[in-house]
Amino acid sequence: MNEEQYMQMKQQAQTGNEAFYRPPLDNMEGATNVDHPIPYLDMGTSFLIGLAVGFFIKKSFKIGLFILGFGLIAMFFLESQGVFKIDDKVLEQSISQGADYFNYLVTAVKHRITSFQTGVGALAGFVVGLKLG
Repeated sequence: MNEEQYMQMKQQAQTGNEAFYRPPLDNMEGATNVDHPIPYLDMGTSFLIGLAVGFFIKKSFKIGLFILGFGLIAMFFLESQGVFKIDDKVLEQSISQGADYFNYLVTAVKHRITSFQTGVGALAGFVVGLKLG
């Protein structure tokens, strides 16, 4: 398009020529406003639930690992000072039981999230929640 064609189209649009008139989207029935201050408000309910679950799981997992690590360090320190003795087999069994329980929780959460009608939205929300958390 050259400058002359552009000026001609601009003049036709300013004079109200119906061929170039485009109504604003805000006044159209069924149009949605996509400029929310919080972009996740445009998503569905299942996405928001998945987002909340993913965010909570990541935060609680970090806190749980911090507490577990601190407890193990304190326990190993107290053992090195001769306060008590740690049985390695009992420690391995406890860790194995904890891993089994964690696998059960992961399976339960996965099953619950995919049970929504729009499982894809919930799964996407879960992934975003894990990323944000």
